Amino acid sequence: MPKKVCGFGFDCDSMLLQPGLEPGECPNYVTCGRATRLTPDEEIELIRVRQVQQEEMERRSRQAWQEQARRQDVWRTTRRQIALEMLMQRGCPQTVEQYIPGDTFEQLNQAIVQLQAQLTEFEGTYIPPEGTVGHRYWVHRPHGSYPYNKLMAPSAMFAPAQEEQPVRMIHLSRDDDPRNIEARKGITRMHRLMEIREQLQVAQAAVIEAIALAQALIEPSRSEPIESTINNSSSNSNL
Repeated sequence: MPKKVCGFGFDCDSMLLQPGLEPGECPNYVTCGRATRLTPDEEIELIRVRQVQQEEMERRSRQAWQEQARRQDVWRTTRRQIALEMLMQRGCPQTVEQYIPGDTFEQLNQAIVQLQAQLTEFEGTYIPPEGTVGHRYWVHRPHGSYPYNKLMAPSAMFAPAQEEQPVRMIHLSRDDDPRNIEARKGITRMHRLMEIREQLQVAQAAVIEAIALAQALIEPSRSEPIESTINNSSSNSNL
């Protein structure tokens, strides 16, 4: 004769606090079997046994407590609530912190503070407008040739030396001239800040996506092929 199992997959002896209780002997056996035909949110009544709360024990004598340690209740519930109860009882439930450690956000905050502190090192240094380039070319003179440098902006935005309007180019002189050296450092800083900005935009987008994932409606996962479930059904029948 096939062994009777709970229609909802409960551990009956745990639910009724009766070690060794078989599903066929459970007072909920017939109700659970019929309830599987109900909609997920239709209410049903099940019998459940619970331990009396600690404060009740304090109001009773020790002997009375031993007699009343277990109390039988009628549990009005639904298939949906039952499913959650069963999974929380048997499915090794995890917490958010087991997936995302609590110090994750603190580490993120610390990383942002560290980055902000590092960026203060750029204050008081030259950083050219975005798109600025250093232009190096050769100057040929009767006595010889030498490299010369200019700082070129994408449009006229530099303060003029003699002209009345903004200019697009600043002379930087030869390679070893401090004007050229500092301007080249400034271009490096410009590119560094652009890269940092890009990384922060990626991080910001990732956080926004994480928020969207946290807010998204939870739907059942259907990643496992139906064929696989059917093929494995016989091996799982004893679970």
